[in-house]
Formats: sequence, structure tokens, C-alpha cells
Amino acid sequence: MEMSGMRIIGEMRFPGCPEIVRDVRTYIASWLVMELPETADDHDLLDNVRLLASELAANAIKHTVSGRWGRGSFRVRMLLGAGQARVEVVDQGWWSGPRLRDDPLGSCGRGLHLLAAMVTKWGVRRHWLGRIVWFELPVQVHTVARRELDRRSMWHDDP
Repeated sequence: MEMSGMRIIGEMRFPGCPEIVRDVRTYIASWLVMELPETADDHDLLDNVRLLASELAANAIKHTVSGRWGRGSFRVRMLLGAGQARVEVVDQGWWSGPRLRDDPLGSCGRGLHLLAAMVTKWGVRRHWLGRIVWFELPVQVHTVARRELDRRSMWHDDP
């Protein structure tokens, strides 16, 4: 499974309305910076995480029941591990998967092309009531490893 060795650092359910996408951007960046404060200075990483999470949230709202039903919602989850930050958007779109449009230069439908060009890997996984669209971006391995060591040493006194 792709999530092996990753741990959740943030998760939240959002209502399926377009104006909520700005909140997704805020939470995604906050989760990463709270867990790895050094990433606050990595503007490229933060901008990429915000942009790509926004694209997936907007797709969930526009193309699934998450945004078409009055009580629709979607969930955003961020995981961290092995030098990768992973963002997952869980929506109510189980009957079909996202598709890359034939015209990447068209006036719409460029989000998945952008995603595919910018990330280490991405994919779609079905679950019992929808689907999970996810992507991974690299974070500095030494940052993740050092943070994990610091956390462990807080709980153990070495003689």
C-alpha cells in the first residue's frame, strides 16, 4: 500500500462549496508548517502544496456529489513520512475517476495536467463511499528524520 510508513499530521472535513477552497489552502500549509517548522521558509513547497490541494478540492466540488448535493462534503488529509508529504482529498465521486483532458491548453481541465507535472506521484483509490485522489511531494529527508528523532527523545531519558 502506498501509505506505508506515513502518519497523518492533519485531517478535516469541508462542506462542498467553492468558497471553502481558500480554507483548504490555509489548513494544508498550516499542518505542514506546524509539523515541520523549517518548511515555513520553503515557499516553493508551500505554494505547490497549496495550489495542488486547491485543484483537488475544486475538482471534488465541481465534479462530484461532494459539491452538487446540499449536504455534500469532502475530506482533506495530509500525511508525512519517508521524505514525502502526501495530500489526499476524499470525495463522494465513486462512480468515475478523474480524467486528464485531451486539451491541456484549454480554458478548463488543466488541474490534473498541472498535478501530474509537479508531483512525485499521484493516483486515485476507491473506497466504500467515494474515492481518494492523492499526490506526493518530496520534503527534505533529514528534516523528517530529525523531527522523528526529536519526538522519540522527548519520551526517553538516555543515561
